[in-house]
Amino acid sequence: MASVSYHQKKIQECLKKNIQINEREAKIEAEYILKFVLKKPSSFLLSNQKTNIKKTQEIFISLILKKRIERQPLAYIFKEWDFYGETFYLNHDTLIPRQDTELLIDLVLDQFEEKSRLNILDLGTGSGVIGITLSKLYPNSKITITDISSKALHVANKNIEKHKLENINSIESNWFNNINEKENFDLILSNPPYIAKDDIHLLTPEINYEPFNALFSNDNGYADIFTIIKNAPKFLKPKGELFIEHGYNQAAKVKQFFEKSSFDTIRQFKDINQKIRVTSASKI
Repeated sequence: MASVSYHQKKIQECLKKNIQINEREAKIEAEYILKFVLKKPSSFLLSNQKTNIKKTQEIFISLILKKRIERQPLAYIFKEWDFYGETFYLNHDTLIPRQDTELLIDLVLDQFEEKSRLNILDLGTGSGVIGITLSKLYPNSKITITDISSKALHVANKNIEKHKLENINSIESNWFNNINEKENFDLILSNPPYIAKDDIHLLTPEINYEPFNALFSNDNGYADIFTIIKNAPKFLKPKGELFIEHGYNQAAKVKQFFEKSSFDTIRQFKDINQKIRVTSASKI
């Protein structure tokens, strides 16, 4: 047996050598692995550096590292990932939630009080993290989540059960196809596919484990974004809001398309790296 400190260093060295990540990234991943294996928070790792790890736990760490060296993302190895302070079940049928997407939640909280009674639509929900997070934050609201993939919706429904929610329902739908226009949503949110198919060579090997159709879109990454913006007004109340996540290099074109559609009060928001990643607008 060896200590927490020893294993933390060995994991970092293994990751840096085999998947060519930097010191900071290796440190973060080593912490994730140890927290998962030991089922302890970060504070435990800091205060128990000399605590020995059991042999069975050492074997578990080795199995995780073997998969990680194959470039499998940790989220799929763990079959869970955190989003906005909550843990969600995951598998290869859904995207891994990104920290950037938490900006959508922050923006909704900035605009609407948590006691509000809203009718909210989360388009292309994947594992359900956006809709489920809003369901917990807005218990008086009605949340609808959709996805074209029945497998993704299965994951989302498992997360609804995991979080014991009753103010949320799921619909299998290709964007708005199976949504009733009479719903009159106060708020529609989406993190759609927005990577251009030509850009796949620029991405890391880990991307090969994520569902292709949830990442890549036609028309240089704009096809799904434009479909949502074009059709959303039919499903929004007057002054209802659409929030859409997009690539940092897509902000100008997304804004132009909003301007050509039935929207006004267009706003754009930067992420922690000061890149515009979300555009919102109100229905005219």
